[in-house]
Amino acid sequence: MAPLARSFTPSTVLLGVGLKLTATFFFALMLALGKAYSVYGLSEVVFFRSAFALIPVMIWLTLRGDFPRGLRTNRLGGHLVRSLAGIGSMFCMFGAFALLPLADATALGYAAPLIITLMAAYFLGETMTGLRWCAVVLGFTGVVVMLWEHLGPSAPDAQARSVLGAAMALAGAFLVSIAMVQTRRLTRTEDTGAITFYFQSSTTIASGAVLAAAAFWPSAWPLGSLMASQAWTTPALMDWAPLIAIGLLGGIGQIFMTQGYRYADASILAVFDYSSLLFAIVIGYLAFSDTPSGQTLFGAAIVICAGLAVVWQESRGRKRESSLKS
Repeated sequence: MAPLARSFTPSTVLLGVGLKLTATFFFALMLALGKAYSVYGLSEVVFFRSAFALIPVMIWLTLRGDFPRGLRTNRLGGHLVRSLAGIGSMFCMFGAFALLPLADATALGYAAPLIITLMAAYFLGETMTGLRWCAVVLGFTGVVVMLWEHLGPSAPDAQARSVLGAAMALAGAFLVSIAMVQTRRLTRTEDTGAITFYFQSSTTIASGAVLAAAAFWPSAWPLGSLMASQAWTTPALMDWAPLIAIGLLGGIGQIFMTQGYRYADASILAVFDYSSLLFAIVIGYLAFSDTPSGQTLFGAAIVICAGLAVVWQESRGRKRESSLKS
């Protein structure tokens, strides 16, 4: 496979990092609202997340003068791969946050940057040095430390929720890695608006299809109880605004995140997902009175140290390249 590597200047990397951090903050607020209103069912929350995310995307494209031109594409297959991975990751992500404390679900999701680092090396031609390999191994050790807590003894119902939440968090991390690497590939030729629009549209259709199927699914059929839990529930009057906000925050965050991948390597931007733990701890404590355990924080610290090692090496490499060119 031919390398797809691309050079970035320090200024573009800084811009990419800023866009990524902004997106991470919006996503943290979105996930907190998704957890708070998970009583409406996973498919319904995903539907609000996707359908109303299209509003900021369409406004943004219109203000840029790129509607409908910005939606043109010759890579429907690439958008399909990104959308399928994104649909799966979104369902897993909201499911994990509904079952686990914010900080725990966030920390387990840190497997994604490690997977992205490996995928970016193969699919994008980004360099994997010895230090990066060590960082990936160390990072996965931290993920195991965090995961172990959710496999320990507890009340049967609580343990089942914890194990299912942890499994969904890890499955979501794998799927989001595929989605992010594919996003990076698409940014070579596709407009940010097109990438975001086709993803949100696909997820809206998929979640809407589940809601429609749940409305007519006979209870005697296989998965009857599961489908019943995914049926549409008309929100209370006071709940419409926060449910719509889930989509608006997600759409704005998606734009910032997709733009960020135009300006820096996927493996570098992935490291800044770690800032979401700080957001999760603060929001989780204020909104849900959640406090992360010492084991979760210890495992997260291991993963963050591994990520920072990659950033440090990248910084040294770019300084070396700059000195050779000057």
